[in-house]
Amino acid sequence: MKKFFIGLAVFLIMLIAGTIVLYRRSVAPYNNSKNQAFEYAMTHSEIITPEEFYWYNDSETFFAVVGKTEEETELVVLINQDNGETTSIPVEETITKQQAIQRTREARQPAKILEARIGMDNNTPIWEVSYRNENGRLGYYILNLEDGEWLKTIDNI
Repeated sequence: MKKFFIGLAVFLIMLIAGTIVLYRRSVAPYNNSKNQAFEYAMTHSEIITPEEFYWYNDSETFFAVVGKTEEETELVVLINQDNGETTSIPVEETITKQQAIQRTREARQPAKILEARIGMDNNTPIWEVSYRNENGRLGYYILNLEDGEWLKTIDNI
């Protein structure tokens, strides 16, 4: 009976250790991209304190960093992953994440909001709000980051 408990303990320790290693490996690409985007934003924009990170994929991949400048103003910096080009927009000239989510709720009546992220679509800074509709299908509601104007909806994926 003692061997059984020792074997069980070893198995549980290996299972926990394996789970931890798997988790760390699965989040490593995201964390590496976040750290690189923070560093890039601090060297290629006025941001000195990065606070938020968004990863947007469509026809191109963009990283968005929201942070504070030396003057304590907030800035959104969009970074094109392919060529490193940056676009900076003062946060005061954008709609908030909460406003983007609220506009999505009003327009689409989703069953559940999944995520909202900043990105760039056809040279337009955007909020992409992902959601589940009443059928449980995936949808995206795309709004202009600066004025909140609806740009497009992708639904029933």
